[in-house]
Amino acid sequence: MVPPPSTGEAGPPAPESGRFVTGSILRHVVVMSATGSIGLMAVFVVDLLSLLYVSKLGDTNLTAAVGFAAIVQFFAIAINIGLMIAAGALVSRAIGAGDGAGARRIA
Repeated sequence: MVPPPSTGEAGPPAPESGRFVTGSILRHVVVMSATGSIGLMAVFVVDLLSLLYVSKLGDTNLTAAVGFAAIVQFFAIAINIGLMIAAGALVSRAIGAGDGAGARRIA
C-alpha cells in the first residue's frame, strides 16, 4: 500500500488518551499498588539482610544499632507515605475541580 502524497501541511494533532483514564480501574489500582508494594518490600529486605550480615560479626551493640536504625527508617517511611497519600488526594481534588494553579501550589 502506497501512502498518499504529502501536501507539506501538518494535520490536526492526534488526540491524546491518558494511560490511567482508559481501561479497567481495578487493573490500574492493582498495578500501582503492586509496584509500590514491591518497592517497599525491597527496602525492608535490604534492612533484613543488613541486620543478618551485621549479626554475623558477633557484636550485640552493632546488631542493636542496626535494628534500631531499621525501626527509625520504618517510621520515617510510614510518615512519608502518609504525607504522599494526603498530598496526592489534595492534588487530585484540585485537578478534578479544574484548578490547575491550585494543584501546582499544593504539589
